[in-house]
Amino acid sequence: MGVVYRAILIAVDVPPANSDEGTAGLAALHIGEGRDWPTFFYGQDYMGTFYSYLAAPLVQVFGTHWWTLRLPALVMYAVFLLLVFRLTRTLYSSWFAVFVTGVLAFGSDRVVKDQIIGAGGYSDVATAVAGLMLASALLVLRPEKPRTMLVVWGGLAGYIVWTHWLALPYVAAAVLLVAWVGRAGMTLRRVSLAVCGFLLGAAPLIVFNLRLDRPDSFSVLLSLSGATEPAAWSDRLHGAVLVGLPLSSGLCAPSHCATWQLWWGPTYLVLLVAATAVAVAAFRRADGGERRVHAGRLALVAGAAMTLAAYVASSSSAMTPVESARYLHYGLVSLPAVLWPLWVGAASVVARVGSGTSGDHGGIRRRVTGPSLGGAFLAAGCIALAGAFFVGLSVATGQLIAHRSDYAAQADDEQRLVDGLRTAGVSHVYSGYWTCNRLAYRSREQVRCAVLDEDLSPGLDRYRPYRDQVRGSARVAYVLPSSGAMSVNFARSTQALGVDVVSRYELGGYDVYLCRQRPERG
Repeated sequence: MGVVYRAILIAVDVPPANSDEGTAGLAALHIGEGRDWPTFFYGQDYMGTFYSYLAAPLVQVFGTHWWTLRLPALVMYAVFLLLVFRLTRTLYSSWFAVFVTGVLAFGSDRVVKDQIIGAGGYSDVATAVAGLMLASALLVLRPEKPRTMLVVWGGLAGYIVWTHWLALPYVAAAVLLVAWVGRAGMTLRRVSLAVCGFLLGAAPLIVFNLRLDRPDSFSVLLSLSGATEPAAWSDRLHGAVLVGLPLSSGLCAPSHCATWQLWWGPTYLVLLVAATAVAVAAFRRADGGERRVHAGRLALVAGAAMTLAAYVASSSSAMTPVESARYLHYGLVSLPAVLWPLWVGAASVVARVGSGTSGDHGGIRRRVTGPSLGGAFLAAGCIALAGAFFVGLSVATGQLIAHRSDYAAQADDEQRLVDGLRTAGVSHVYSGYWTCNRLAYRSREQVRCAVLDEDLSPGLDRYRPYRDQVRGSARVAYVLPSSGAMSVNFARSTQALGVDVVSRYELGGYDVYLCRQRPERG
């Protein structure tokens, strides 16, 4: 049902595309045509382009549609579900794995954007993280696994390092788990296999950074992290915990969290602490294989905790909490660890009411002769929380579905704009960042766009050749959002811009100014 739901959304262009997705689409188009083989997405020296390589043949066969670019993400989501199911079954139980998969089938606006928008770096990396944690669990629980598993494990870690460093907390957790728990079986040969796999997965990153004519990826990413920018810690905690966790977990409406939807943030922290306490207590009591199971659970908790801590340390959590909540997307891999205390609290008492039998729940073995009053309250509280969580997921998913008509209108406006520019024979335009690469991809580069900031100064061109091409064209169009300040600024800046306005009309929510550029501008 989760896959079918997302397939329907992709078919109706929900959620709407953004310019980052357009950049990934341009990379896929150029790869498919054999024009370029980028290591990173255009305009940046981080975030690997493997996703665009996956999409390249589809774009060549089916054309530059958004659904074409999103098909690999849909497949990635299906694989992600299978991996998380297997991971949960390995470290917890089969029915709990079914429960977690049911949770992941829901899809609010923020969650769906991260899972099916074809911009790369989220759907593919989340799947790699799930695969890495599963491979880590299998390596420590079943040391007799073929040595090829070590190559796969290293390759996934290397791929994550190449593609998106936001998932590094899970790489660290996986390395600590395998190195510490499985250290007895780590011969030099096995370590060498893991290192070889890592070097293979990270090879594009390594080769890129061996070039001396550009900044290294580490320096670029550190400068963009925002960790050194001023922001009050109270604002960071509010943006990360009260806004980021509900958004990234799937409990909020499109681009907005209502006050009643913020309860999940503090609850998440309490459950994370409870999961840590249960796993640590069980780890200390257990031995052999059970001890390794609880170590695997602790690795999931550590991955989630380090991801949240890194997000709090970034000023993005305070300055752009709604949009930047996507940085917590990989935390869905740790959802089994977070939800496990709820499952244990609800099931331990309910399953043994009056049975007088002993059982192992969460790794703590005890005998129960009947449900105590405290135990009954605990079970009722856990069931109520689980119910509230499912209600929240259902409401947020419904809010996205209800918002579909607004998103569909945006998709229609984009299509009218592309068709109108083609009909008018306009091939070179100026527009804002969030419009430019969408136009270039959807038109299959029949429309090429240079980016302007709101004050009409040159903006961030992710694909730099477009700026020179637009600047050198005698006939251009300024495609400016009707509702923004850019169109107002343009009306009083034509002289400074060096253009003569030939005509103006409205199209798809934009004011389109057809202009002649004066020779000196070129």
